[in-house]
Amino acid sequence: MKKLSVLLIAAVVAISASAGVTFKASHDVKSRGIMKAEKMAPSPKMLKDQPGRVITERPEGEFRSYMRTGQGLYPAGNNIYSGEQLSDRVDIVFAEGGKVYLKNILYNTCATWGSYWVEGQLNDDGTEIIVPMGQSLYFSNLYQADILLAWGTTVIANDEAGNPYIDFIIDERTTEVTYTIDGETIHGPEGVAPVDDGTNPYWDFEATGLGSYWTDDMSFAGALEWETVLTETEPYTPPTVITEQPEGDLYTLSRNSGFIVPIEGEIYNGRTEGDLNFVLNAETGKAYIQNPLWWHDYGYWVEGDYDAESGLITIPAGQYIYYNEDMEYGIQLMWGSTFAYQNDNGGYSLDFQVDYDTEEIYFWFYENSLYLLDSEGDVTADFPEWGNATGLMGVYSDSQIMTFIEFANLNSNGEPMPFAQIINTVPAVPANPTIDEWIDGGDEEGNSMLFFTLPSTDVDGNLLNPQCLSYSIFVDNGNGPELFTFEADTYVNDLWEDLTEIPYELYANGMDISGFGCIFYRTNEGDNPLFTQNIGIQAYYEVEGIRNASEIAWLYDSPHVGVNEVNAGKTISSVRYFNVAGQEMAQPEGLTIQVTTYTDGTCSAAKVVK
Repeated sequence: MKKLSVLLIAAVVAISASAGVTFKASHDVKSRGIMKAEKMAPSPKMLKDQPGRVITERPEGEFRSYMRTGQGLYPAGNNIYSGEQLSDRVDIVFAEGGKVYLKNILYNTCATWGSYWVEGQLNDDGTEIIVPMGQSLYFSNLYQADILLAWGTTVIANDEAGNPYIDFIIDERTTEVTYTIDGETIHGPEGVAPVDDGTNPYWDFEATGLGSYWTDDMSFAGALEWETVLTETEPYTPPTVITEQPEGDLYTLSRNSGFIVPIEGEIYNGRTEGDLNFVLNAETGKAYIQNPLWWHDYGYWVEGDYDAESGLITIPAGQYIYYNEDMEYGIQLMWGSTFAYQNDNGGYSLDFQVDYDTEEIYFWFYENSLYLLDSEGDVTADFPEWGNATGLMGVYSDSQIMTFIEFANLNSNGEPMPFAQIINTVPAVPANPTIDEWIDGGDEEGNSMLFFTLPSTDVDGNLLNPQCLSYSIFVDNGNGPELFTFEADTYVNDLWEDLTEIPYELYANGMDISGFGCIFYRTNEGDNPLFTQNIGIQAYYEVEGIRNASEIAWLYDSPHVGVNEVNAGKTISSVRYFNVAGQEMAQPEGLTIQVTTYTDGTCSAAKVVK
């Protein structure tokens, strides 16, 4: 019998771009706009392994800082974009003997590979900076190759399969370029902008200017500029970051939020996982949240004000949740939104907007739950609806590109859920599970599959501990609900015994049994379907020997007996009562958990209010 495995597939949507095309390249062309920052930051070993021709240390001399504008080609993911350069910083050192050193001379390339310097020479009257070509911007230990500065022309070529890519034709006659100083402004060398000839669909990628190439195969290194203007600005001051745990009461909560993240030109969404730490100091009136964004777990803390009486936490926007001193950029915690829109091709694309008017972000700590106020999103919705979200946004400080957005999820009633919660460690009644999809093998040979979502909270919205969660499958062939048995002989080497109750964290045969779905292997192939009427799922939550059950969630409205009638005919052995703290009581009082034990050893639990 052929066995199938349950697959977890993430929803994927292509990022929109006004002028992006994927090109063949010998080396990966990445940008900081879509990579996790620690992967881009040059490590001490990388710096140590740079050959002497690569200038990695800031030279001595008069330091000035400039902001750049202009036109060019630049990489983003595996795409190349044509158009306006985003705001970026260029540092220049004027040294003795007329020497001049420029950092990040090419937009979005040096910052991608590392913050390295090139050398130039000031002319006699101090109006021009002459920069020789052929200087190394970066050395790759992986490829054993340099990226060299060069003047040249980008053209469109085609590989053997006919796919277009950018080739770089180096102008060996141009051995140096000139930057012209005009007061507080410096004009870069003037190139030739792309010209639309009416026939080439990729005309906006063909230009002449200052670019770079790899030395091992002479391939284009991903950036070329035909117009650059540098305007002097105040030198960059590194931001204040908090890397040590502040003083106060430490709380560890389990995340319960949703996210949207762009990765390698695609967009993914889902629910977060793991813990969130935060510190409350009632004496100083301060609150600190570590790794406020799940995706950026760098260990940094953000600081805000805490009102112990109301539980309100106010976090100023713009704080850094990551910062790289060598590259002088970081990731800032901002407020913003993502939105889906219909593009010219009839499909949908995703874009984002940073809300610069929002200067403060508000949390509320109430009854062991942390709420993110004014946030909304629903990762369980269908696209394009799940692409519309508002909440915490990670933004690169230099390019202002979004790295990640995290927001408060909606529950089944459409109400905002807590952003994070202290896990429930007392007996509780789990909320009802939901059935997402049922694929019935029917009369044909094959397997049937059930996909479901187990509850993450109890009926009061408190977060459950997954280690205490389990479930059972019920089938109804017209005679009322019956427990389904997962036989050990069928799920070979994964189940040591026949089971009618599956722990949440149990996986059998890969993911043929898991916390989000299970496969039923056909044992009656050909004549009869595996189930003829209905199928359902029930969740259990057990803490300190007290076991509570949800209602059975049925695929179809069951016309047959309910779960309480499954126990009909059994003899009750004992009835015990517990409060929500797990303490046994002689009689029910207030909100009470009633645990009924039967003579056959089984038990059931129900929440009652007296």
